[in-house]
Amino acid sequence: MRPRPTARILLFDAANRLLLVRMHDPDVGGADGAVLARPYWVTIGGAVEPGEALEAAARRELVEETGLADARLGPPVWYTEHVLTVRGEKRLLQETFFIAHTETSSLATAGWTEAERAVIRELRWWALPALLASGDIFFPASLKQHLPGLTAGRLPAVPLHIES
Repeated sequence: MRPRPTARILLFDAANRLLLVRMHDPDVGGADGAVLARPYWVTIGGAVEPGEALEAAARRELVEETGLADARLGPPVWYTEHVLTVRGEKRLLQETFFIAHTETSSLATAGWTEAERAVIRELRWWALPALLASGDIFFPASLKQHLPGLTAGRLPAVPLHIES
């Protein structure tokens, strides 16, 4: 099974809200290949290019998906691995989550690829209480469990291994 190193960004605005992407990709399913029937929320980020460092990938994805070249990228705080089926091929996603902050909540989507435009439904800044109360689907699945510590400023000394 081919690994897919991925840089993900937990981007917070000045109001301490987390940016999430609502999407639905019919070409991506779980380990069993089943595609979720309804849209779900994920952090911004994506695949690390060959030869690219994780931090460089996080910076690139941040700018491509939000237009925010001046966001402050912090350290990696979480790590998870899980199997997804991408266009019929099982892939081992190796996701490293970086924390980042911005002073603005204005976003630009000019850097999106055609593939992203086809699957992304919405970008939204989430306040912690609204996210915790939501019945929507979020990935990683343990996002609600681990997010309160980050919003309170408690960063792990080394990336915390979390449930996908």
